[in-house]
Parts: sequence; C-alpha cells; structure tokens
Amino acid sequence: MAKLSKYPRLTFFFLNLLVAVILLFVGGYFVLSRLDVYTSHGEYISVPAFQLLSPEEAQEVASAHQLRVMIVDSIYDDSAEPGVVLEQYPLNGAHVKENRMIRLITNAHSPERVPFPQLNNAPYRQTLQTLHSKGFKIGHISYAPSQFKNLVLTLQLHGKDIEPGTLIQKGSTIDIVLGEGRSKNFVAMPKVQGLLLNQAIGNLKENYLNIGKIIPDNSIKGTPTSMAIVYRQNPDAQQQPQVKAGTYVNLYITLDKQKIQELDSLLIVTE
Repeated sequence: MAKLSKYPRLTFFFLNLLVAVILLFVGGYFVLSRLDVYTSHGEYISVPAFQLLSPEEAQEVASAHQLRVMIVDSIYDDSAEPGVVLEQYPLNGAHVKENRMIRLITNAHSPERVPFPQLNNAPYRQTLQTLHSKGFKIGHISYAPSQFKNLVLTLQLHGKDIEPGTLIQKGSTIDIVLGEGRSKNFVAMPKVQGLLLNQAIGNLKENYLNIGKIIPDNSIKGTPTSMAIVYRQNPDAQQQPQVKAGTYVNLYITLDKQKIQELDSLLIVTE
C-alpha cells in the first residue's frame, strides 16, 4: 500500500475502471436476462392443426395456445364443409413464438369464377405458383414434343385447352402439358415419407412427378386425410433416386401414432 500511495491518481483511475467493468458486466447480464424473458428465448409453441375447424373453433384453439389467427383467403373444395379451414401457414407442428399470427385459408361456400391467367410458354414452377394463388388445383402432368424441356405448352380442363381470360371456377383441377425437350428427361425422386399428404403431393408435383394411388391404412377409415402422414412411397427414393419426368408415385398414408413414431425413428437413423 505504501507504493500505491505514491501514485494516488493512478490508484484512483484503476479503482474507477474496476468499478465500471463490474457495473458493465452486471448491467449487461441483467439486460440480457430480461431480454430473454421478454422474447421467450428458448421457448416455443407447437402450432396446432386448424384444418376442418370453423373460424370460431380455430379462434378458440388459437387462444388456448397463445396464438392468433387470420383468414387471408378462401378456395372452393366440394369435398369439405363450407367455411371450414382447409390450409394454414405456418403448418401444424411448426415451432413459433407466443402471439404468432397463423394465416388460414377457408373453404368458400360457393365456387367463385375467375379469369384464367396467361401461362402458355411460362416456366413450370412459376405456373404452379400462379395456379395455386388463383385457387386452382394441379392435376395431371404430361409431356408433348418440344425442343424446350419442361416449358409449359398448354393448360387443360377436362381434356380441352384453356384460353387465357376464360372464366374458370376456383378449385378446378388444371392439367399441364410440358415440353419433353430433345434429351431424356429424368428427375430426382424426392423422399416424401414422414410428410403430411398435402405436403408430399406438392413436393412431388414441384419435381415434375404425378400422383398415383393414395392408399390409406386402417387408421384412416372414416377420417379426413388432411392430417395423414405418408409412411411409404412407390417408387422409393432410395431404390430409384432417378426416374422419368411424369412418373406416377403411389403414396401410402396413415394416422397410426405407433407407425408414425417408428417412421420418425427410421428417418433419424437414415439421415
């Protein structure tokens, strides 16, 4: 202490510096801990399924899970009750923060007729996005002679070409004719096991493949398939990683919890 007393200003400086560092550390820790609480760091909510619920039921379910819902659009599907939720974003099972807004698409009470867009000679994936945004379903993919591979040549309804501007009912199933190109047209077979049926269908169609038979097991008898999980596909992605574009893929679906758990375990091991 005798030596330090010879330099009082230096001693005072280091003491103040030490106090400042301690205050900065304590203050930073307090702020970060409060920020974690405010943002619910590390905590999430698993989004419930809203499909086939009425808007009122969806609101109740959302409130029970500390979430919010908003109807953003409607499409017409004659296989479902009018007014019920058909699609949701984010999808059920997704992890979100508290108070997240879930966007819902409901089933219209009657089919709306909309002008069909001009999509001839458009890229395939752009065509899919446009058709979905207009409320149409994607049907059969076929190929016709053309030097341009996978370019949209025509779009058809009930086997007839659709003229742009024609009034078509929302929910109609549109078939797409693509150019086959000059070389062999092979595409990668995606693995859709473990996906919801609608997700699997969308994935396959985005990859230039057709949907073959949808084969439910005993767990789905009398139950809507919107929540069904694909537990098997044929052709299998591991056995046939490359297939010809337009190939039909059969999907086997289930709601059996044990079968789904076994599938999840298998997927974890193989990934």
